[in-house]
Amino acid sequence: MVDCVFLSTEIKYDRGIFAEWVVDGEVKMCYNVKVRKQPDFRRKRMSKIKLSDDIKKIFVKNRKCIINTDIDGILAGMFLQHFLNWEVVGFSSCSGAKNDELWLTDKNLDLKDCVFVDLPVSIPGYAVVDQHFVSYDKAAVDAYKADGNKANPNVMRERVFWKKGAGGEYTAKYPFGTVHFVLAVLENMGIIDSSYKINPAKKIGDFELADLIFRADRVIGNTVQYTDNCKDWADWLIALGGHNTEALFTIAKKEYAERKTAETKVGAKLKELGCKRADGECSDLLRTKDRNKTEAYFKFVADAMELPPLPVEPVEPIGRLAGERTDTAKKSVENVMRASDTFSYAYVSQRQLSYTKIKEK
Repeated sequence: MVDCVFLSTEIKYDRGIFAEWVVDGEVKMCYNVKVRKQPDFRRKRMSKIKLSDDIKKIFVKNRKCIINTDIDGILAGMFLQHFLNWEVVGFSSCSGAKNDELWLTDKNLDLKDCVFVDLPVSIPGYAVVDQHFVSYDKAAVDAYKADGNKANPNVMRERVFWKKGAGGEYTAKYPFGTVHFVLAVLENMGIIDSSYKINPAKKIGDFELADLIFRADRVIGNTVQYTDNCKDWADWLIALGGHNTEALFTIAKKEYAERKTAETKVGAKLKELGCKRADGECSDLLRTKDRNKTEAYFKFVADAMELPPLPVEPVEPIGRLAGERTDTAKKSVENVMRASDTFSYAYVSQRQLSYTKIKEK
């Protein structure tokens, strides 16, 4: 047994005790730990989280943004459009696939003027609001923060793929959507105040509004599968956000088992609307320029949220992206990170790194 200093409240999980510790100056995550004093297993509310000035500077009014093509990106884009008057000027699909693409309303846009939403863009000069797992080690966290134009919950809590003496933290990564992070940040900053109330129980066909919001990055499915980690991150989001975040993630923590069927129903509805996958991925609609189906999809989500829909403007592919995947060996990761043509990258499993390259014009 080692002498430790608690960094956060110990939490009793289904498979033992989890805690964050400081041991010899290093933050560690431990499972099934033994403590000298019997801990209080009642989950305690985390202290209110303060945002850095760099993150606050990202969330200012009247910016341009490029969003992911799945339901997570669509929902996040709607919040940013409505509450910060951001203009959606493009879409991107960066999943490590050969046909990864970036669609823009104007090919002459300066991408440095845009914020990439739910897209793990790694170029230092580009602003990003994202949730993907992107940091190999503490040095990568420091480099990400040093950019001063990127916001990511994993980086905020310094979750890394590898830590000396502690192994990997992939299983402790943020398990929810960018939209949930965006909602919490906007509430934290007072941009979304008490006058805006999401009604989680609002019926939308054979599921509820909460189920639609939870479909972004499978809140329910992940909580069923990774209960310990998801409950910890739910508490973190509640400490970051306001009344809407608390209402939603209190439901997620308490009702995840019974909402699993509803998650499947939401996915089926999104596919019925023309999405390629159950996660609401709509890049095929952009590729085929199916304006009617795209409008119907955006309107369905907007009506459910009671927010204005995203505009369906003509967009054109830049035709310069190509995705690949590699293993997570340190050398492989360093090769991707150092390559001058790397556009984005993220860990998609403990064994695989997804990345997208951008070709020269």
